[in-house]
Amino acid sequence: MKKHSAFSLIELSIVILIIGILVAGITQSSRLVKAMKLKTAQNLTKSSAVNSIKNLTIWYETTVDESFADSEEENNTDISTWNDINPQSSSKSNATQSSTKPQYIEGAMNGLPVVRFNGTDDFLNFDGTLLVNTNYTIFVVEQRRTGTGINKHFLGGSGVATNTNLHLGYRNDTTVTQDHYSNAINYTIPAYSSPIPRIHTFWFSNASGNGKKYWLNGGTTADAFDTSQTAYVASYAGSAIGRYASTSDYFNGDVAEIIIFNRALNTEERQAVESYLSQKFNVKIS
Repeated sequence: MKKHSAFSLIELSIVILIIGILVAGITQSSRLVKAMKLKTAQNLTKSSAVNSIKNLTIWYETTVDESFADSEEENNTDISTWNDINPQSSSKSNATQSSTKPQYIEGAMNGLPVVRFNGTDDFLNFDGTLLVNTNYTIFVVEQRRTGTGINKHFLGGSGVATNTNLHLGYRNDTTVTQDHYSNAINYTIPAYSSPIPRIHTFWFSNASGNGKKYWLNGGTTADAFDTSQTAYVASYAGSAIGRYASTSDYFNGDVAEIIIFNRALNTEERQAVESYLSQKFNVKIS
């Protein structure tokens, strides 16, 4: 009996040792896959067409070292500054917040980090004056985390007169909007069921016959458009990422990338940016 008991203890020790080795191997493998995904995303970012397309105004993304301070590039850490990595400008337009901050979340979209907004009180300020009285093309990669409420926009401001507030995002559970305030186009989407990564392209030209165009996950033909809406954004007070107005309507979800040009890109340029985002976040082009 004693020999059998001793043998059982040895067996148990060996089993525990093997499990420990397997767990360590799986953990190490997981870390390796994560590091490879991040490195691939960084290479895609550095080599993307975004770098060379003219009139790049702001570029926020989550994978390169320049995007965040080292101390804030940790899982579940509050973000006080989301750095503009625009290589075409020496004057950066960083998005900042001193109080109610979103968080850096690892591996939330195609294994890549995101900036997570809680839908309650956090947001980031950015310089919206760069979009006043100008044409634009704006790309946003995000995944909402709820379908409840109205005006859950990932970009917004506080203006309440026609053409004084560029707000982009979810007007309600089944509608995406591109609005200059009381001057909008809308696109119907399925009701929320779970976080789904999306590439949104918002395009505007004040030239006669152009107006607003919107693409969901890229493609050839715009999903929504209105050629009569050619009025510029005349002002943009309280411009923010993750909030629509100054006191309410916060976005609940993850934002992984925002690219802003103060020009209406041509089709080839637009599709080049969408192709880059599609590869990076594994979102199929429509």
